[in-house]
Parts: sequence; C-alpha cells; structure tokens
Amino acid sequence: MRVILLGLIALAAGCQSPVVGAACRSDLALCDGVCVDLENDPAHCGACGAQCASEQSCVLGACVGLALDGGDGDADGGDAGVLGDGSYADADVPPRDGGDGGDAGDAGGPPEGCDVGELECGETCVRPDSDPMNCGGCGIACAAGDVCAAGECTDACRLPRMTCDDRCIDTRSDPDHCGGCGVSCPSGVCVGGACSGPLAGHLVVVGHDYRESRDGMNRIAGNAVFLARQNPARVLVYEGDARPEAVAGTDAAIDQVAAAYGRSWVRSAAPRPEEIPLLLADADVLVIYAQTDAADAELQRLSQGLGRSMTTFLQTGGVIVVFDGAGSNAGTYQVVTGTGFFWAESRVDVSRRVLDVTAPGDAVALGVPLRYRGEVSSVRFHTEEGTMVVGDGAGPVVIHRTVLP
Repeated sequence: MRVILLGLIALAAGCQSPVVGAACRSDLALCDGVCVDLENDPAHCGACGAQCASEQSCVLGACVGLALDGGDGDADGGDAGVLGDGSYADADVPPRDGGDGGDAGDAGGPPEGCDVGELECGETCVRPDSDPMNCGGCGIACAAGDVCAAGECTDACRLPRMTCDDRCIDTRSDPDHCGGCGVSCPSGVCVGGACSGPLAGHLVVVGHDYRESRDGMNRIAGNAVFLARQNPARVLVYEGDARPEAVAGTDAAIDQVAAAYGRSWVRSAAPRPEEIPLLLADADVLVIYAQTDAADAELQRLSQGLGRSMTTFLQTGGVIVVFDGAGSNAGTYQVVTGTGFFWAESRVDVSRRVLDVTAPGDAVALGVPLRYRGEVSSVRFHTEEGTMVVGDGAGPVVIHRTVLP
C-alpha cells in the first residue's frame, strides 16, 4: 500500500506530459489531446474535465480538502469557518479537554476527521488499501467478485493477506484482525501477527522554529524525533506555511542528532493536510514545522480535521513533534489542540533569552546544556499542560507529554 499510495501522491497536481508515441503512458490519460494525471490533476480529477473547486485538491482521483467554505478568515483568527463536513471551527474557542490532560474530547466530543490509514472521499472516510469500492483511490470500484488488496483489485487474496469481512486484510499488522480474522487487539497495535502490549505515544511541543540554532538547541529537535523506537525512523513531515529556512534548520538539527546517535530517519512529506491521516499508517513520527505564515483559522481547521488521526496515532505509540516560533498568528501549537492532549492560552516571544533545562532526566533533554540561549525565534507557552522540559523562569518553552493508550 505504501508504495502504491506514495507513488500516486508524489505525482505533482496538474502534471501534464506530451503524448508518448501514439498514446499516453500507462499512468496518464488522454484529455483534449494532452496526457494528464487523473489521480492528482484538479482540472481532471478522476475523469477528463472533472474540475475541483478552487479551495480543493485532487487526491487519488477525488476532490478533497479541509478548506473553509466561508472564506479564508482573518489573520487573527476572529472568524468562525464552516468545514467541508458541515461542522464549525470557531477561531475564538478552539477545542480542548477538561484541563486535566485526560482523554481527547472530554468536553467537546470525539476528535474529528479521518482516522489513521483512511482517506476522505466526499463525506466518507475509506480504507483505500482494502475497500473494493474505493480501491487505491476514491471511487475506484473493483469488478464483481474481485477483492482489493494493498490498493489494487485482484481476483483473490494472497498470503500474507486473508479475506476478512469480504476484504483483503494483512493480518500481520491489522489490529482488528491480528493473526486471524476477528482477532482484535486491546492495545490497537498488531506486530508480526501478534497483539503488542500498550505502547506509550509522545507529544512534544518545541518553542523554537530553528531558523537560527546552535548545537545544544539542535539536540531538542533530534531527541524528540528519535523518541521513536524504530530505526530508521519513518518521519512524515508537514511543511504547509512554514518558512524554508525553518524547514532546513529543523531537518539539519535532526540530522545532527542522528549522526551523534548512529540513528537514521526516512523523510516523507504530506504536501496537503488531507493526506496526513492516510500517510500516518506508514509513519512512526509526525513533524509539523513552525507554521509562521499561516492564519489562525487555518491552524484551527487543521486541528479539527486531523484530530482523530493524530489522537489514534499518539495512543498507538506514535510520536508527534510540533515546532513553534514568533509570528503573526497565535501559535502553531493550535494544530494539536484537537487531540485534547495539549492546550495553551497564548505564547510569548523569548528570543535571545537564556533558558533552563528543568527536566534534565527527560529523554528530550539528553545532551542539552543545562542552560542555553533560545535563538530567533523562540517562544514560551502559557499553559499548564504536559511536562516542562525547558523554561525561561516564567513558563515552558519545550513540553513533552507521554500519552498512554
């Protein structure tokens, strides 16, 4: 599934190519004399001439998106927006839990959006790896009698996949059919056909955007990513409205720590946020770079649309690292408030201030000097959530929360 889906997503939206010989390549279709990619072209999404709305993207042959129907919202997030599913994202009242760090959605219902491994098709979340009506993408139906295996229609399941509930299921990793049909894992984690014990997830919110950094500060970024046990760590990144220098600086910090520990990481990018739930199925870590240039309405829309998948990801041992920094919006941290595992009232610019490691025994602080200067741009969070790892004497700059299943 990973190879098929990533291969489809990697094709640039709107990609066109000249006809090769007398016909298009096998992965393209001929529309008005031009070879186009029906999987990702918003002007020909799923079929020639099927055009997506301006605020939508074409993903696996379907127009999808987390875009607001009621406008982009102002920069300070003062307007509420209507999401594609008819629900509302109130920019002044982001979702949160009861304040005690309990389960997500204690006060506002369960998290929203598609779950890990799912793709939004219209108003429905589907599993394109096994759904015979949406096999490999939205609306791709298998022929009568065929099944969907790893995103491809086939006449029968083949080992190690088995037919469970009329679908081809990989019983080596499916938590609802672990080792056999109907064998459900209480932990939600199936490894090698056996239910795994509960795995703790990790949510790390870092008040540095890494446009500027030093070796000591770099340790925080790398330590957070390498909370993942796997080697190499499969890291899904979301750039969005991050500045290029922040992306480059963050990646360099991770590389520095990887070299120091003899670890490695495999980086894959989600160009559009609606792809994140699907791609999390093949990730150990989700990195969200500091969204310096994003409007608050956009950040809260992401929080709501990704709430369910990020919650599941954390509760099944995943690692989410959010980087933040000074900017015109209220803070990138807003993206994870939809999980119910983090909340902050505001952030404060603490650039160039000397910071203290307050939890030197925390894994995120490994190798970090007990005192270091927070470079441009660094922020402190007004919050009581999570475990403070680094602070400026008035509040936390780096928070690490362990999430139990």
